[in-house]
Amino acid sequence: MRKALTDNKYELIKAHILNPENSPLTQEHQFILDRIISISKILDKNPLQKQAIALHRAKYPELGKTQAYEDMRLAIKMFNTLHTFDYDFYQTWLINDIILNIQNARKGNSHQDRRVIAMEHANLIKAIGERPEELPDPRRNEKHQFFFVINVGDEAVKVDLNNLKKLPAETLNEINKALFGGNEITDVEAEEIMNS
Repeated sequence: MRKALTDNKYELIKAHILNPENSPLTQEHQFILDRIISISKILDKNPLQKQAIALHRAKYPELGKTQAYEDMRLAIKMFNTLHTFDYDFYQTWLINDIILNIQNARKGNSHQDRRVIAMEHANLIKAIGERPEELPDPRRNEKHQFFFVINVGDEAVKVDLNNLKKLPAETLNEINKALFGGNEITDVEAEEIMNS
């Protein structure tokens, strides 16, 4: 049975990356690892997987689609990038770990335990940030007037967004015609658009 690249020890893969001329890997594994490093770099610049696969296959035209996707899967598994790193999980884990350290230090009553608590409180503030002086006002949008400007010919008309819905239906239709040319489509034309 043939050994997979991921069955190699981490030290062997690292040695190949640091010094490819004196690689301890087999020729086949060297070629596979070079492909995986290549698509990993492509993913850093082009996080859309479909585009990354197209670029990878352009660089390695002998690859089939299935093998290209397998290379990408291995690259994501072996080389976490900022596109695959779960920051929310990391921050939750970090905060939980800090809290656990504080709880364990509180069980003791030595000078060292109090130092750990103070240090972990500082780390907790760094992890979650300082409390803002003024919390955002959820009703902020209600306190402001929002306008949008409609240019009709050389004249600019400022329309209050809150008052727009109070306008009569005929006026709204006229604004619609002025903005979009008033070219209404028939039911047949609408059906053709939907079917195309």
